[in-house]
Amino acid sequence: MVPGADMESVKEAKRIDALLRQPEKEMDLARVKLTIDKMIDPSIDIDAGVSQIDEMATQVRAMLPPSASSAERLQALQRYIYGKGSWNGFQSFGYDFDDPVGNNIHNKLLPNYIKSRKGNCVTMPVLFVILGQRLGLDVTLSTAPLHLFVKYTDPESGVIYNLETTSGAKPARDVWIRQQSPMTDAAIANGLYLQKLSKRESAAVIASTLSEHFVQQRAHEKIIALSDVILAHYPRDVDSMLRKGSAYGRLAQMHFVRKYPQPNLIPPAERGYFAYLEHQNRFWFEKAETLGWREPSQDKEAKYIQTVRRAKSAQ
Repeated sequence: MVPGADMESVKEAKRIDALLRQPEKEMDLARVKLTIDKMIDPSIDIDAGVSQIDEMATQVRAMLPPSASSAERLQALQRYIYGKGSWNGFQSFGYDFDDPVGNNIHNKLLPNYIKSRKGNCVTMPVLFVILGQRLGLDVTLSTAPLHLFVKYTDPESGVIYNLETTSGAKPARDVWIRQQSPMTDAAIANGLYLQKLSKRESAAVIASTLSEHFVQQRAHEKIIALSDVILAHYPRDVDSMLRKGSAYGRLAQMHFVRKYPQPNLIPPAERGYFAYLEHQNRFWFEKAETLGWREPSQDKEAKYIQTVRRAKSAQ
């Protein structure tokens, strides 16, 4: 075991565990998201953020006819977020073409999205789900490789629709999502992607932003502890598997590979710990691969960035 990489040693992991252990009927994804965001930016006011989101939901309700159907509520939410009108000062929410994948972790924080109205594939689906659930819609998060989107269930037909919130929350077929974010049939069959996540699983996915923050801080022990918590509540979170495996690999690099040119130079008393780190590194990547995960191609990522640049130029 890695010293300092357990929940009792990492206060953030312990706090996330408490959030994820809440009964789902008491879980408010807005408060969950803001609580996690505050661990990254302590200046965030959670109560003020929840009140702001409640007010946004109230504004959407004001756009609805009496006894609005689920479809009417969905359309009003789409209009509220992506349309321009008096309710938003004629400034709609849109995709952040300057930081499309959220390399700046602060662009994945909900208050920054609401303030800037420029989002990514984390903030855009999360806000949509938070507001949708306040409106009584059956909406939840779903995943694709390095991407989040929304699943909406029509209560009348029972049909489940994918909504791509980075593009106006328009319906998107599974085949289209798979073209944009290639994934194996095994990954889908094993529940890694395209699943309708529960509220608890959605909250676990939201907690991944904190893991990304720890990656940028090179806080490897914290990554392991938080990944353990997330996987305890959402065992199919492949990104947590990969971050955990990478953290073990980086610890092996830091403590051994950089210090000793050859493994036989490692002091005998430390070889067991080195072997443990190497084993855990291999185990978590092999587990992800067994479930169907594959390393994203650099060519695909380059093409995506080119698409974003063309879209930005067309604005």
